[in-house]
Amino acid sequence: MWHLRSLLFAEPVDLLIGNSYAKFLWRDTKTPLLRIGFPLFDRHHLHRYPIIGYQGVINLTNWIVNTLLDEMDRKAMFTQSFDVIR
Repeated sequence: MWHLRSLLFAEPVDLLIGNSYAKFLWRDTKTPLLRIGFPLFDRHHLHRYPIIGYQGVINLTNWIVNTLLDEMDRKAMFTQSFDVIR
């Protein structure tokens, strides 16, 4: 994780997909985090949602879009472009 942390500081990305250990990268680099995989210690019942197959693609797409929208809202919170409806 230390090497990935230094890479994220050198070349930032838009979205980080990882497990609970990536929470420390999210905290240090302020990169939006989508928690997928094993282990997930810090979220409740995410193991109940499939991530493979048709329903899995729908779930992953939903989580990715909502994570990016949350990040856009976080960045625009104190500006005039903070919209309720997109």
